[in-house]
Amino acid sequence: MNRTERSLLSFLDAPVVVGDPEGRAVYVNPAFEARFGVGSEGAAGQPLAELFQGGSREAVLRAVAEVCAKGESLRVPLRERGAGFSAVISPIVADEARVGVVILLREEMEGVERLLAIQREMADPIEELEATLQALHEQTGGRRSQRHRADVEDGLRALARLRKWAEELRATLAGRSDAAPQVASLEPAQLVRAVARRLRARAGAAHADFAFLAPASLPRARGDAAKLEAVLLRLVQDRLELGSPPDALTLSARGVGDAVLVSLTERYRPGVAPGAVKEPPLLREVLAACGADLHVASDPQLGRATVLRIPLAER
Repeated sequence: MNRTERSLLSFLDAPVVVGDPEGRAVYVNPAFEARFGVGSEGAAGQPLAELFQGGSREAVLRAVAEVCAKGESLRVPLRERGAGFSAVISPIVADEARVGVVILLREEMEGVERLLAIQREMADPIEELEATLQALHEQTGGRRSQRHRADVEDGLRALARLRKWAEELRATLAGRSDAAPQVASLEPAQLVRAVARRLRARAGAAHADFAFLAPASLPRARGDAAKLEAVLLRLVQDRLELGSPPDALTLSARGVGDAVLVSLTERYRPGVAPGAVKEPPLLREVLAACGADLHVASDPQLGRATVLRIPLAER
């Protein structure tokens, strides 16, 4: 096996083993070393079957013998190191003679894909539970309901932990647990100004006063500006489309420590309670991508405040 061939195999993400006509290993690529903990020096000269464990040894031994005898590729299912693999064993032919075999291992993903599907199914009831708890949170906003409000807040915190671990499961199954996502940055003051410009006319059409409060500039924050703008627009639009919309809306932004707080405050006429609203689609996904948090507080006299806490961008 020449250096060029080895160099090409070294770039493959899938584990590869190359054997000689006697069924002994002559080369394993870096992906095999990383996945199975066996380097080329340790593998060289060993029977191919000895590189595997348990029942996989006999399966590889039979498959290699058959491939060498017939000169035809063979696919064999293997269970190795707690994972399922599909091993494609092919003859190496040179000058019309079989001079060895190459084993390409591809991890079977059916189980992982099933778990990913279950995680996606979990997302809907999590969203529904949170919407219900948020509605209860708003309904228990008065001082006379402090105990019930505390119980609901405990439920919301537990649900936040459940969401976090469900998302961690998805990231791990997708093979991204060790990869830090690349997060874009944005200028928060510019973002909220753009949102305010688009909302003034809509607020006027709903007969609601609209105010905007933000400094000329703020430190850059994490997140996708276009997606966060869409989320903010949807948040405000949902308030304006309520059966009893607020009398006044205030959109504001300010820097606090290591984050920027973007707030939407709603004020209602005396005797009118804030109506229940649903979160915009993909809101949580957009916020999770930049590490932002969402908090909603409601009071019969003061109205409702929705606050996004967006972490500052890394410098």
